[in-house]
Amino acid sequence: MKHLVHCITNYVAMNFTANSLLAVGVTPIMSAFPDEMEELVGKCDALLVNIGCLDNQQIEAMKIAVSTARECRKPWALDPVAVGLTKQRTEVCKELIGICAPDIIRGNKHEIDAIRTIYGVEGSETELAKRLGCVVITSGATDLITDGSRCERITLGSPMMTEVTAMGCVSTAISAAYMAKGFNAFDAACKTMLLMGRAGEKAAEICNGTGSFKEIFIDNIYKMKCDE
Repeated sequence: MKHLVHCITNYVAMNFTANSLLAVGVTPIMSAFPDEMEELVGKCDALLVNIGCLDNQQIEAMKIAVSTARECRKPWALDPVAVGLTKQRTEVCKELIGICAPDIIRGNKHEIDAIRTIYGVEGSETELAKRLGCVVITSGATDLITDGSRCERITLGSPMMTEVTAMGCVSTAISAAYMAKGFNAFDAACKTMLLMGRAGEKAAEICNGTGSFKEIFIDNIYKMKCDE
């Protein structure tokens, strides 16, 4: 039976995320219904929380899910979409981390910098990872991955990846998928960004534009998963 990843994610990313998780070899389930959060997280192998499209029901579900992950010792990954842009996003992100520090936080440079500001961390991502006790992924032209002691930089991918919505959301979800498969957070993060970069490069070589890029990208994830 495939490993199960429960995703509380934004509406823009849902379909792309679900198909990418299937391509990487796990089963996604997506719900933001608070009444079933404890049961779902208890039965899943990893949790993804993405704050892209917040509403009151999602916020309640996220809090219950993260609390349950802590109690059941389930790994979880946080995608702090646009944290720092509004007071509400910043407060939700801080509260979720306060309930239980995620195993992986993945964001772009602006998002990771915003989290450093929340916690008063003036140093690098390495210092933030030490402070929170988690793996931090800063994605960009060169992805930086650190657990506070180790640090990896991965320079792969294509500029077209910045023109396809939810690409970052998918990478955070795949990091949760690798944790569901049993990889530790640092290895899961490294495998994710290598997979994303290589699949993005291959898709950019043969696509006709951003629409076909998305489909070919998923194809490449599937092919690479089969070659693992």
